[in-house]
Amino acid sequence: MTFVFYDTETTGIDTTFDQILQFGAIRTDDDLNEIDRFEIRCRLLPHVVPAPMALKVTGIATEKLTDPDLPSHYDAMRQVHAKFTDWSPSVFVGYNSISFDENLLRQAFYQTLQPIYLTNTGGNTRADMLRIAHAVAAYAPNAIAIPLGEAGQQVFKLDLLAPANGFDHENAHDAMGDVEATIHLARLVRDRAPEIWGRMMQLSRKRDAANILESEEILCLTQYWRGQAHNRYVTECGVDPTYDASRAVFDLKQDPQSYLGMTTEELVHEMNKSPVVVRAVRTNAQPILMPNTSAPDALIKQSFPMEELVRRASMIKEHIEFQSRVGEALANRYPEKEPSPHVEQQIYDGFASSGDQVLMQKFHDVPWEDRLGIAMEMDDLRMKRIAQRLIYFERPEALPEKTREALSKEIRARLNAHDDVLPWRTVADARQELAKIQSEDLDGSLAVFISNMDTFLAGLLRWA
Repeated sequence: MTFVFYDTETTGIDTTFDQILQFGAIRTDDDLNEIDRFEIRCRLLPHVVPAPMALKVTGIATEKLTDPDLPSHYDAMRQVHAKFTDWSPSVFVGYNSISFDENLLRQAFYQTLQPIYLTNTGGNTRADMLRIAHAVAAYAPNAIAIPLGEAGQQVFKLDLLAPANGFDHENAHDAMGDVEATIHLARLVRDRAPEIWGRMMQLSRKRDAANILESEEILCLTQYWRGQAHNRYVTECGVDPTYDASRAVFDLKQDPQSYLGMTTEELVHEMNKSPVVVRAVRTNAQPILMPNTSAPDALIKQSFPMEELVRRASMIKEHIEFQSRVGEALANRYPEKEPSPHVEQQIYDGFASSGDQVLMQKFHDVPWEDRLGIAMEMDDLRMKRIAQRLIYFERPEALPEKTREALSKEIRARLNAHDDVLPWRTVADARQELAKIQSEDLDGSLAVFISNMDTFLAGLLRWA
């Protein structure tokens, strides 16, 4: 199996309303030797306002945001999807990718009418080097150096972790530079902590993670919060009947006796209070689940004898009705939300029909002047709206004048809004963030950046 290491640089940290500006990926063989690489940058979407802090960190110049020599977001994401398809099947690896880059990538594919689950279907699996680093820090603490913050907490930021382990990371926050740093860490873990590497590769596969939960009665679950590892002895105690990747584990620090008779409603309450005894894990998100024989010394010292843990786990495994109620609680632990009126937030509101999937593919294959007709044939209102927006972004002259005017008005309102509860970033929001950066720039070293950013935002307002 080959690996694909990838990274994104973006307009901000909102995985729904921000966009990818730079994408880098390197494909390796099973021994982590480079086979191929791919990199692309793109222009800013007309309705997206970049976060000044994001551009400050990445060093992306404002003039690059509208550079006509760069491909559009649509063209760039089409190339990314084609490259990933060509490199499949592979293990797709990023750094904090399962929580961040993966969601941005899915949103980008969704907004360009492409299949969104590319990295974990068709034989592909996904892994996250940040989670692997967490696992190493907890179970093989001498394998790699983990830098410490001012308060003594472990720090896992890639631009600090990679240099602490011998990588010259002068191109930090550049997509390709971060990919190379991630591969460097992967090689160290593979060589210095092969058991951890092998286990985490197993856990990158949804079915294997489920098998581990089902077959190993007592496991060590590790979750990180603010640089601090939280290790627990757990046993699986339920499966969501509506979504089998959602599993529940029971913290064996507690005696299960008082929980076995709880109703579904009471178990929902337990899942949403602290400390959490019945907690959710996702088998498709590479949970850190290690054999109980690998438990860290601190966990062993503060825990009950293994005989007592086995007794508690057995009580749960033998109580099928309790497991069923836990599964129902998983399915009902969040109240139903009102459907969002914003197409970006509708990404998981159902799958496109097979007929619409055919039309989505046809949309990409015909000339732009023929695409509106295909869009109007789509049954899914989300896809129809995205298709019209794409035509407006790429070939506005292919739309009727009334449709062009409506979309133009929508973008102007989006950029120029002053409503604090809007889910996207407005020009006013960006200016407020820029003012904060300026107030903290005591030595004036960011004066040029601040001036350029202010000019760029003013230009957006003039357009609006």
